[in-house]
Amino acid sequence: MSVVRGCIKTTKGPWKVIRKKKDGSFVSSQRNPTSVEREKNKQRERNRRLVAKKIFMGLRSYGNYELPKHADNNDVLKALCDEAGWHVEDDGTIYRKVIVFKLIIYY
Repeated sequence: MSVVRGCIKTTKGPWKVIRKKKDGSFVSSQRNPTSVEREKNKQRERNRRLVAKKIFMGLRSYGNYELPKHADNNDVLKALCDEAGWHVEDDGTIYRKVIVFKLIIYY
């Protein structure tokens, strides 16, 4: 049994498409993609995951970023903000880190 991840669909039924009209109302319709289109979508999603995996692997090994095993874009942004001197809370609140220097003068 394969694991469903991302936007790769396992069903072969029609896709529900919702569009916004010029007057602001929404209209929905059914769309039946071909098997070739479904395969292209699957391959595109696999390639996207592969690129993200390589980026995260490079940041871990060469950039000394402490990222979780299954990092997403938010984790990368938090690591970059931390490097730039910003602190990011779990809820997304961001503020500048305050560094207090204590100067001791000996005579």
